[in-house]
Amino acid sequence: MYNSSRLLIIGSVPHKGKISTVGGTTILMDNLLSYLENKTFFKHIASNKFCFKGSAIFNTIYSLLCVLIYVPFSKTIMINSSSNGAFLFAPFVYIYSKLFSKKFIFRMFGGNLIDLINSKPKIVVSLFFKTVAKADLIFVETKALVKYMSVYNANVRWYPNVRKVDGENIARSKYNKRFVFIGHIKKSKGVAEIINAFKSIDDSYSIHIYGIIKDDVINNIKLPNNVNHKGSLLPDEVIRTLRKYDVLVLPTFHVGEGYPGIIIEAYSQGLPVITTKWKQIPEIVVNNKTGFLIGPKNKNELVIAIKSFTPENYSMLSANALSYFNNFNSEHVNAKILREIVNL
Repeated sequence: MYNSSRLLIIGSVPHKGKISTVGGTTILMDNLLSYLENKTFFKHIASNKFCFKGSAIFNTIYSLLCVLIYVPFSKTIMINSSSNGAFLFAPFVYIYSKLFSKKFIFRMFGGNLIDLINSKPKIVVSLFFKTVAKADLIFVETKALVKYMSVYNANVRWYPNVRKVDGENIARSKYNKRFVFIGHIKKSKGVAEIINAFKSIDDSYSIHIYGIIKDDVINNIKLPNNVNHKGSLLPDEVIRTLRKYDVLVLPTFHVGEGYPGIIIEAYSQGLPVITTKWKQIPEIVVNNKTGFLIGPKNKNELVIAIKSFTPENYSMLSANALSYFNNFNSEHVNAKILREIVNL
């Protein structure tokens, strides 16, 4: 029998062994579910239950049926959404939840909500503000979005990208000029800038690139000797891979960027970062302290940042990165979020 005290959570999760289902939103959803597992009684609807080719329609039908069945017997509904789900699926869940006088929580992944609002048809945006934006509680990933959404709803909270403490977290002292990129390999992640930057510096510096190739950026450029594509990683391989390197490089200008999870994972292992003054990334990178911020699409600034790491400053930058991870430790952040939910 379904217990009416349950929190009903809706969101996509990674499927074991299916790398195509691994991404920032599914990793964060899995993180929350893992935290809640032994702390509260809840029901989860996996909105990506099926992951075969052409399964989108089946996932939509499955999710709608589960919502219709479980919402009337739940106490609080929490939808975890990204991109189009906030404007298509979430308004339906809000309306249906309110028909049964349920509490409704909306969590938006990523940092591109404002861009989406500005680009969607007026009727779609109007529906969003008449439904989802009136949620009993709203969680957004960036401080800029907290400020924006607080104009429309007083119950907006910061829920940053988070990660678990994984293994022994210690600051590093030895600098070996070993750099790493982990993410989707595509133009908007700055991969071309990485390759061109390492072409112009000597082979004492090296970078390994990990990830699924999403466009032709890496295929159309001859890789220099100090750049290697090492294939893709499963989620449980990321941390132990990061431990092999000194610095994370992420010169992104990806339109949907929020708080890149790989930056937070790098911090957790004491890796400082080189990344861009793009979107809300400067909210989580302290220039000259936890790493270096550069302009998007700027190879020359990337080269300068790479050469800014020295044996003398590296241990300080590493210690700062590790300390800053406390802001994104999932045990601390999720405990605070759960208190908000329980007290709703």
